[in-house]
Amino acid sequence: MLRLGLSFSLAVALMTSAAFAEMPLGTAPTYTDKKLGLMPDGPLPNEAAILRRIWMPGLDEGFVPQGLTVVDDAVYVAAYKSVDNAGRGPCRLYRLNTASGQVTGVLDLPARCGHAGGAARGAPGHIWVADTRDIFEIQLDVPASAGIGKVVRHIRLTGQVKGSFAAGSGDALWLGTYETFGEPRLYRFPLAKLKSEINEQDADASVVVPQRAQGAAFDAKGQLWITRSSGSFGELVRLDQKTGAVLARHALPAGTEDIGFDSKGHLWTVSEAGSKRWLAWATFFPVVFQVDMSRLR
Repeated sequence: MLRLGLSFSLAVALMTSAAFAEMPLGTAPTYTDKKLGLMPDGPLPNEAAILRRIWMPGLDEGFVPQGLTVVDDAVYVAAYKSVDNAGRGPCRLYRLNTASGQVTGVLDLPARCGHAGGAARGAPGHIWVADTRDIFEIQLDVPASAGIGKVVRHIRLTGQVKGSFAAGSGDALWLGTYETFGEPRLYRFPLAKLKSEINEQDADASVVVPQRAQGAAFDAKGQLWITRSSGSFGELVRLDQKTGAVLARHALPAGTEDIGFDSKGHLWTVSEAGSKRWLAWATFFPVVFQVDMSRLR
């Protein structure tokens, strides 16, 4: 009888866990009645590795998620507002509580920002938001504050360097370029040597990244991970930092953008698939989501 009771309890726990994983936290958009997933009724790539899901804020207003980073286990997501299917618009940064899914801070970025393709950790208490030809350093407020912080520095990007996506490695900011051809690169810029305008000559290292790269982050071991995506596929790859060789490859939902790691080693990312601009895609998954790296196949 005891064994039966334990088996029943375990089954209920597993069912509850599965149901929880399928039910996003936060506020669902009202512009569609589509169900999360791959249409028609297909499984998402590596769905078993996805833990927590949170509806992306600002969807009803037309915001499209792009940059993402994690600081003190709070997720920061940068987005741009797309009007009439535009690829640029006003940029906004959101801070999410990963336990409740609630928005705990909002910051509208300077008018120069039009895409907000990347976000990255900076010096302690700071993060970066990267735009195509501009990057913005944000000094964070204390965690209990209702705001996020304020922009304290702007740097212009020139030459071959673009801020399509970004990553932070403690003492350096890495900036990468999204391209559909050639050999795009991810450039390393020491924080101590940043100035008001930078190009590839100011980088002390660079690495070739795959085409259609959308995000980058370093895990606790210092390994470099890159996301690639379009409206028809998503992918997470681990790269050799010197040669750019692909060391591991995992499928993810289409439209997957920037990434960051939390204190437990879980990956956080966001998909733009199903935002108003990309509602026609076969994948509907406009959520911020947590991935258990050990479950990836």
